[in-house]
Amino acid sequence: MRLLLVNIKDPSKEKLVADILNEIEGVEVRRLPKEATMPGRRGSKTTRVSRGSRAPLDPREEKFVKGLTRAFNEMDEHIAGKRPLKTLKEVLDGL
Repeated sequence: MRLLLVNIKDPSKEKLVADILNEIEGVEVRRLPKEATMPGRRGSKTTRVSRGSRAPLDPREEKFVKGLTRAFNEMDEHIAGKRPLKTLKEVLDGL
C-alpha cells in the first residue's frame, strides 16, 4: 500500500477532491482530524521551540531529549552524505 498526502489550499474544494478520489477503485480517502497539523521538515536545519511557561525538564527527560536531538542530527548528516549510518545487520550483530 502507498500513502499519498494531498494538501488542499482551498477548503471549499475538499469535498470535490475526496469525491473524485473515492471514485477510483482501490483508493481509500481518510481525513485527519481538524486540529491535526502535518509538520514539514524543511531541509536539515532544525528549529528550536520555546518551552514558554512550562516546568523545566527533569534529568531523565533532558537525557531523552538530548539523545533524540543527537539521533536527528546524525540522520540529517547521513542524508547530507557526511556520515554513514550502520546497517540494521550491524546494529543487530552488536546486541
